Amino acid sequence: MKSSQNRGDIPFLLFLVPFAASAIYALYLWASVGLSATLPQSVYLTVTESPYLFIVGFFAVMAGAVMDILQEDPAKRRLKLTQESNTLQKLALTALVLGALSAWYSAGFDIGNAASYFLEGRYVVVFPALLILISFLFLPQVAVKKSQTRNLVIVVLFLGVPLTIDEVGKRNFYVGIGLGFALLAVAVYLYLTTKSGEESV
Repeated sequence: MKSSQNRGDIPFLLFLVPFAASAIYALYLWASVGLSATLPQSVYLTVTESPYLFIVGFFAVMAGAVMDILQEDPAKRRLKLTQESNTLQKLALTALVLGALSAWYSAGFDIGNAASYFLEGRYVVVFPALLILISFLFLPQVAVKKSQTRNLVIVVLFLGVPLTIDEVGKRNFYVGIGLGFALLAVAVYLYLTTKSGEESV
């Protein structure tokens, strides 16, 4: 019984890896430049633009999800896939919220600068977008077909945020940030309306 419970704790711990790794790395960088009242912009951008943190966090979450499913009774795995899809979407939403709050704190609680920092931090958007994409793939085939187009649009919008900022921002920084924020707002709106529609069914 204890061994089974311990195995069940491993996926949970793996789900925490991207958040714990980012927090530890941020604290290390923050301490190295000197602790201050607010998180330095350089620390926030270094953490959110680190491909190593992204890779470690993403694969840790995927490993946790796979373990969680494989530990389930084969007869119940179809239901477990749906539950795991919801778990990944909750992790994606948590990552977005924590990324936004960290940007706000890094910007000295200035909303305008916070939006700029948030959109500049590439993986703070890409990471949740990929989790949402994988969560859709976890759903039973019938459920995926019902909202396939909308789900694809949501993922494309999320992934388009950092690309828009990179490409358009090279020509005009403010236009790039504005378009990126608009894409993010539409993606979040579509995601929330999709979830509310699923819950009402």
